[in-house]
Amino acid sequence: MNLTTLVHLLNYGLVLIFGIIASFYLADYPFPAHKRAYCLTIIGFSLMELIFYLILGEDVLYKCYPLLIHLPLILLIRFVLHRNFFVSVIAVSSAYLLCTPRKMFGTLVAFFFDYDPFITDIVAILVTIPLLWLIIRFLSPYIIRLKYENQTILFLFCLLPMAYYVLKYAFTVYTSLLYTGGFIIADFLDSFIVFLYCILSIYVIDITGKKKKAEQENLLLTAVTIQSRKEISQLSQLQRQSTIYRHDLRHHLHFLESCIMQDKKEDALKYIQEIGVSLSQSTITQYCNNEALNLILSFYADSAKEKQIRFSVSVTASSFSAFQITDLCSLLSNGLENAIHACTLSEDPAKRYMQLKIYEKNGQLCISLVNSCKDSPVFQNGIPLSQNKEQGHGYGVQSMISVVDKYHGNYRFFTTDGEFRFQAAL
Repeated sequence: MNLTTLVHLLNYGLVLIFGIIASFYLADYPFPAHKRAYCLTIIGFSLMELIFYLILGEDVLYKCYPLLIHLPLILLIRFVLHRNFFVSVIAVSSAYLLCTPRKMFGTLVAFFFDYDPFITDIVAILVTIPLLWLIIRFLSPYIIRLKYENQTILFLFCLLPMAYYVLKYAFTVYTSLLYTGGFIIADFLDSFIVFLYCILSIYVIDITGKKKKAEQENLLLTAVTIQSRKEISQLSQLQRQSTIYRHDLRHHLHFLESCIMQDKKEDALKYIQEIGVSLSQSTITQYCNNEALNLILSFYADSAKEKQIRFSVSVTASSFSAFQITDLCSLLSNGLENAIHACTLSEDPAKRYMQLKIYEKNGQLCISLVNSCKDSPVFQNGIPLSQNKEQGHGYGVQSMISVVDKYHGNYRFFTTDGEFRFQAAL
């Protein structure tokens, strides 16, 4: 046995070891946690290959490789390692496909040495470990994720390595059609690749669309949840205020009762006037003919007043029947909350202001909200991005957009002359 034959046999054996290790890693069965299984599998398959090599010879063994080596390895991963059938097939067929770069590098270098098979085997041996490291380090983490996918996706991912596997054996091992078939084989391969590409593209686009829709629905649900929390907080605040009013009312009645019993009518009248002034300051302002909108606008008007923000409201629209009032409340509350937050960033209260206009034009409900802003926000695709990275922030704008989209309206966010503007037509 000369050196060339010895190196060829070594390369032949390394192909098997390379394939087993790559298959196990692609099936999420790493070496550090399963050293014994690796050793037993490599020794067992190496002995099988050696026996078949001695009995059948290299040419026959190569043709019988799918039945004698690949199929048992697939069954081992499926029933011993308890992996999904498609995952098992993907792991083994992908490992076979990834053996190709070994041969490619060997052939490439051998090209400069008159295709010397000794050079081919030496180079293939040398690139085995680096190539295996690349597969383990960069490729296997992504292939492993396939175990979480459904059967359809697994089947589609199985198509590419299996197609290569079948065509490789059909056109180069069992026949030489790849080299002698001429234009017919070339056209067949081109058509097959295009067909496979179309199938994968259609399904990937479909999956991407569904994923995007699911993300939008999830984002909307998150926005709705946050909005619900805001409304609950507002109701809780109103309930606390109502409790305070009831408590104060008892004191007022006791004081008035005392004044009447002591015939202090002037004190009673003066006290009633003071109560009237106090109540008028906390009365819900009637901006329009819709009580829910009046409540929301009054709430944020009080909030703006507390933060020393000048707030002007003009509501000339008279009909809101075409919309769910909860949607309008959500749209306005998110917009006003963002506006108040932007205004408070200005240290000078004199520079804080908000202007809200709600009117009808050409059969549409139009909303214009303007507020002062210290710094212009960052926009992406015409949508302002939240600079607050805390959980629960950044969904208000998305909620506003979802309301406008629900009624097939148009919206626009922009800044000009130190002002942030939101305009919508529903």
